[in-house]
Amino acid sequence: MEKTPQFTELIEAVPQNDRLDWVHAVVLNEARQVLIFESPRQRHSCVNWQVLSHFLPDDSDPFTAVQATLLHKTGHQTNHWSYLGSHVCDIKQAGDTGYFFCAQQARQVATPQSNGQSLAVAKWVPLTDLRYALLDGRIALVSHALTVSLALLTLSK
Repeated sequence: MEKTPQFTELIEAVPQNDRLDWVHAVVLNEARQVLIFESPRQRHSCVNWQVLSHFLPDDSDPFTAVQATLLHKTGHQTNHWSYLGSHVCDIKQAGDTGYFFCAQQARQVATPQSNGQSLAVAKWVPLTDLRYALLDGRIALVSHALTVSLALLTLSK
């Protein structure tokens, strides 16, 4: 699909701060269970699974941001991180970059800060369940599915 001049002007008119970069991570604890955030679907009786993710504040280092997000949302920490790469939604646009990580051997070091607005519930699931969730549609967001796929490629059995 070719972009028309009007479409290009529309995209360029979007303020830079409306184009968000994100960090995403698959997190495993010491028992090799995977952290997911489960929430009800709007239209089905099923659930959505999401991995750890957060928008990246301006001029933030993705690695520092993903570590802080893990600690803030879950109270967990680890020194065992793998960088899985970064991808953009549209190569012709600035921003909207996803940075992908895998964390292993995460352990609880603090009480997580509660978010009363979120319907998502954090839970630990077996790695096999994560594989099935990728295939059966519980992981519905493309960026989260990509994070899981990249992590599964790097994890040894």
